[in-house]
Amino acid sequence: PPVTVVYLMLVLAGVGTHGTQCLIIAAVASHYPGHLRGTALGWALGTGRIGAVAAPQIGGLLLAAGLGVNSNFLAFAGAAAIAAVLLAAVGLKLKSKLSTSPSLTGASNV
Repeated sequence: PPVTVVYLMLVLAGVGTHGTQCLIIAAVASHYPGHLRGTALGWALGTGRIGAVAAPQIGGLLLAAGLGVNSNFLAFAGAAAIAAVLLAAVGLKLKSKLSTSPSLTGASNV
C-alpha cells in the first residue's frame, strides 16, 4: 500500500492499543472486588507488557528466518484474532452473568 495508508494504519493501531489499555484498566477496576483489584490490574497490565516486549522480538525472528513481512502480518493478525475471540467470550460470559443475577439486572457494567 502507499506510504500514507501505512502511516494511517499505524496511527489507528497505536490509538487502538492505547484505548484498549485504558479500557482494560476500567474493566478490571469495575469487575474485581477491592481487595483483589491491585493484583488483578498488575496481572492484566503485566500480561500486556509481556506482549509489548515479545512482539518486536518475534517479528525480528520471523524476518531473520527469511519468512518476510507477510509472516509478521499473519502472526500478529492471528494473535489479534485469538484476542478478539477471547474478548467476545468474556463479554458473553459477563452478559449471561448479568442477565441471570437478580441483584445486577438494574446495573450495566458492560
